[in-house]
Amino acid sequence: MSDLALRNHSREILMAIVKDMQTSQTEIERSNKSNQAELAPAASETIAAAHGAVRHVSGFDLTQVVSEFRALRSSVLALWRRFETTGGNAPAIEEIARFNEAIDQALLESVQHYSRAVDASRDMFLAVLGHDLRGPLQSIEMASHLLAATVLPEAARLKVVTRVRRASNVMSHLITDLLMFTRSRLGRGIPIERSACDLGQICKEELEAVRTSFPERQFVHHIAGDLHMRGDVSRMQQVLSNLLNNAVQHGGQGTPILLSACGEEDAVVVSIANSGNPIPPDALRVIFEPLAQAPTPVSDLNNRAKTSLGLGLFIVREIVLGHHGTIDVRSSVDATVF
Repeated sequence: MSDLALRNHSREILMAIVKDMQTSQTEIERSNKSNQAELAPAASETIAAAHGAVRHVSGFDLTQVVSEFRALRSSVLALWRRFETTGGNAPAIEEIARFNEAIDQALLESVQHYSRAVDASRDMFLAVLGHDLRGPLQSIEMASHLLAATVLPEAARLKVVTRVRRASNVMSHLITDLLMFTRSRLGRGIPIERSACDLGQICKEELEAVRTSFPERQFVHHIAGDLHMRGDVSRMQQVLSNLLNNAVQHGGQGTPILLSACGEEDAVVVSIANSGNPIPPDALRVIFEPLAQAPTPVSDLNNRAKTSLGLGLFIVREIVLGHHGTIDVRSSVDATVF
């Protein structure tokens, strides 16, 4: 993040601290504040509380949120000490105590709101996981009843088998994403096993696999240049599968999905584009963060796309970084391009 983005709420938080320091406070009020286990409802509307919620959306962990306030406290006290040595008034112990109380209050508000956002994100994650696993399981169950109860014509039997295969693939993607996310969160990272490979051939094979799953959709590809590299074939297949499936889920129904792979002098560049509604700027900022997705009421879960845990793009980014590459996205009314 830029310095400006990191300082996004610092002025408002400091002004709130100044206001608190200038407000008279009795010893009883100070004692009550220090023993306060839960914040008042109004505290959830402060700028510090809003800061905690924004930091959660931006992918900060709790240690980083606390470190920000530690840095803020240290900076102010250092400036205060410098002012004293240049002939200003020495800061009274009472003022420093009030400053520390106020910044601790801001920290508490921020951390509590951050924690509530984490709880809400976890609850939504579990709800989505349950929903997205239940859908393909129901398809497999219905298919098993059809196969067991009736003698189906060959064409109908193949259709049922295709439905089972597609449902199994959906569940496999979900479970794989979940396991890779857990491995990454444990600090072990996503393992990359490099070998000589042709990324152009990988693109063609993965595009054909997605085309088979979605025969009603139109795909266009353009492959040029030298696409030989040292990479992990299965991981690159996973990257392309996640991005192509995203394009199918979010792209306009009547428009083609474009896959381009170009071997340049010092890089291999792959892009996947689809039309459809543009991604909002706030979502673009955190789109590669794990579980970063717009909150969805449980009542609306039936309208969600499958494999929607919010892990796919995070895993894509981790695999690309593991290959010492970069990934970005741009989105407008014309197209969304990864």
